[in-house]
Amino acid sequence: MSGRAWRAAVAVGGAVGGLAVASAMTGLAIRRQRTLSEGHLDGEPPLGSLRSDGQTVVADDGVPLHVEVDGPSSGSASWAQDPALVFVHGWTLTSDCWHFQRAAFRERHRVVLYDQRSHGRSGRSDASHCTVEQLARDLARVIEEVVPDGPLVLVGHSMGGMTIMGFAEHFAERVRDRVAGAVLLSTSAGGVIKLVPGRRGSDLVVKASPSVVAALTPFKPAIEVGRRFTSGLAYELTRRMGFGGPAPADQVAFVDAMIAANPVSVFTDFYPLFTRLEMYEILRAFHDLPTLVVAGSRDAITPVEHSRHIAELIPTAELVIYEGAGHLVMFERRAEFNRLLAALVEQVTS
Repeated sequence: MSGRAWRAAVAVGGAVGGLAVASAMTGLAIRRQRTLSEGHLDGEPPLGSLRSDGQTVVADDGVPLHVEVDGPSSGSASWAQDPALVFVHGWTLTSDCWHFQRAAFRERHRVVLYDQRSHGRSGRSDASHCTVEQLARDLARVIEEVVPDGPLVLVGHSMGGMTIMGFAEHFAERVRDRVAGAVLLSTSAGGVIKLVPGRRGSDLVVKASPSVVAALTPFKPAIEVGRRFTSGLAYELTRRMGFGGPAPADQVAFVDAMIAANPVSVFTDFYPLFTRLEMYEILRAFHDLPTLVVAGSRDAITPVEHSRHIAELIPTAELVIYEGAGHLVMFERRAEFNRLLAALVEQVTS
C-alpha cells in the first residue's frame, strides 16, 4: 500500500475507532430504544413476513439468483393488462427492503423481487463480475426467466437504480419494447465516492480508498469476527446513514440485519463499482420513458444533488424530493412513495 493510501486507511480507521467508543457509551440506550419503538402501522404485515415460493435464476456466469414473484394468477385480467413491477435493491441490502411496496402492490400486480448477486439468498460472485454491466445482465436474465412478456415498470434503489441504468445501456431494445416506466430512487449516475463531501482531505480518501479496500481484502475473516463485537456501532451507523431523522427502532434493526447478513466481500468486491461509475451519458435512453426520480433531502449516501442532476438530463422525468427523508425513502415515506408509484403505474396503464 502506498504511503498516501496508508494515511487514508489510518484516517478512516481513526474515525471508525471514535465511533466505536461512542457506540459503546450509547449501546445500552440503543438496545432500550429497540425494545420500546415500533415502526409498523395497524394492518401492516410484520417486517420480513412476506414470502413466496422462491425460484432460482442462473446468471450468465453461473451465479444463482434468488427470485420471488407475487401477484394475481396467470389467468386473471390484470395479469395481461397491468405492468409487472420489478424491484431492484441497493448495495448491502436484499429484496426484503421492498417490504412495504410488496405489501401494497402484490394483490393486483405481478411483483418481482430478487437478491442481487452476492447479496442475501443469491449465490456469491467473484469480484471481477461485481460490475454494473454484470448487474444489468442479471436483471435481463431475471426478466427473461420470470416475466418474459408484457409491460414492465422497473424500480431501482441506489445501486439498483444504477443496475436499471446499465440495463438501459446494454439492453436498449428491450427497454423500448417492454419498459413502460422507471423509478430511480436515491441513486446516482456518477461521483458517489466522496466519503466526506465538502471536508478537507476527502479527495485523499477518495483517491486512496480502492487501495485501502484491496489491502483489507486478505483480512476478511478477521473483519467478519470483528463485526460480531461492533453490532451496536453498526446499528447506529445504519440509523444515521440510512434515515433522515428519528426512525422506528424496528425498521433500523430490520435494515441493520439485512446489512449484517451480507459477507464482508459484498463491501470489498462492489466498492470499485462506485469508484468507476460514470453513467450520465446513458440517461439519454430514458428520454422518451415516463420516469420518476425520487430522493430524500437528507440522504447522506447519495445526496439529493445527484437526483437533481439525473432529472435535469431526462426530459420526461418527474423529480420528487421528500423533505427530511434520508437514503431509505421506501421506509421513511412509504405511504407517499407507494401513492407516487401507483400513480405512475396508472399513467402507463391507461
